[in-house]
Amino acid sequence: MKKIINNILGYIGHLLIYFCCYINSPFFCAYLIKISILRDKFFQKKIKSKKIIIVLDRAIGHRDIEIIKDSSKNTPEFMFLRRSITKIILLYFSYQKKIFLNYLDPPIYEKDYFTQSKDDRNKHEIFWEGVIYNLKKLFKDKSINFVTFNYTYFAEIGLYAGCKKNNVPVKLWHKEGIKTDVEADIEAKTWGVKFKHVFKYFSKISTYNNLVKKMFIQIDKSNKKKITVIGSPRVNDYINKKKYIRKIKTLLFLSFDNKRGIPNYKKNKNLNWSFSHKKVIKILNELSHNQNIKIIIKRKSNFKDEIHNQITRNIEIYSHGTAKDFVNRADIIIGQNSASTIEALINGKYVMVPFFEKNPKMKKFLYNFHKDIVFTSEKKMKENILMLLNKKIQFPLNNKKHENTIKYYLGNTKKVSEKYISFLNT
Repeated sequence: MKKIINNILGYIGHLLIYFCCYINSPFFCAYLIKISILRDKFFQKKIKSKKIIIVLDRAIGHRDIEIIKDSSKNTPEFMFLRRSITKIILLYFSYQKKIFLNYLDPPIYEKDYFTQSKDDRNKHEIFWEGVIYNLKKLFKDKSINFVTFNYTYFAEIGLYAGCKKNNVPVKLWHKEGIKTDVEADIEAKTWGVKFKHVFKYFSKISTYNNLVKKMFIQIDKSNKKKITVIGSPRVNDYINKKKYIRKIKTLLFLSFDNKRGIPNYKKNKNLNWSFSHKKVIKILNELSHNQNIKIIIKRKSNFKDEIHNQITRNIEIYSHGTAKDFVNRADIIIGQNSASTIEALINGKYVMVPFFEKNPKMKKFLYNFHKDIVFTSEKKMKENILMLLNKKIQFPLNNKKHENTIKYYLGNTKKVSEKYISFLNT
């Protein structure tokens, strides 16, 4: 019932904001945004600060902010603005002005931003300039900043322009840092070229690692003065300093995307990880009859495959829940090109990376894993799993040999909270 009420209120709120655009009232829009901004969305402890960070809301960043907020009393006050609000405003200032539409989920796409006429874009930015001006006045003695998590969120660009005209800082807290060197180079030449104009609106940029820093400088050399490499706060979620002994029983397979890490070039059209994926499923099915093992498959909620038709009944499969929870419960993790696989290394678990492809050149598309955990033989992987079963092991395992992998993708996390507080406060 609560969800239904919230959806109705959200629909009405978006309708009113769309109406503000129609009557050209930035003040009314700013007022609606102010009352719709979510305070303490998932925080129990309230913060009183002269500085307000308005986060352009995306679930992927919640945990990072929570860690920073809980680390010190000197953090700014966080508020959360639904990103759908920026979409509904862009929808009005595009060529497709409509009356009857789903206001809760605005039907606006990247192509609509890039095909926006010069006149509509100018009106769009002027409207946001008025909204931010009035928002500053409504917050009176507070200093407001905006934070976004990716440079490709096209619907927010009008807001950035309005902020720049009003000297309101917009900070890019970039969270897409785990990729291969080849992927980073391709992104700089594709998405980077497409969205290069967006970087002029960011006053500061934080990244997890040097790989992304180099990518941003490749996109625009002026970014060099704005970027700070801070690292991932979530690394601390996976570090387990308390030692414990238990029998190895639970195996977790982090189901991976068949194209993850493989550059989207024409020559790579037929390259994928399907063979390795199928071989892992085969191994799991064979092991599932062993009473000494519990097998879990975790896949992303938006990942479409036919796993359910391929696995035996003894294997549990989940699409929802955080990978962190599953990693904590498991002893052995089979994974490939994903942040969760790296986080399992941090957690001190046995990690196995399958590479059963017949084309050895594809190994260059794997993340920077230590060679000891990359398995090229399904027989060897199965034997290793069986050898570990029922053994009493002291966890967490020493991950010293994986330190380079962890730092390469998630950065040096010493004093990470202090660094982010500085990033947000200055």
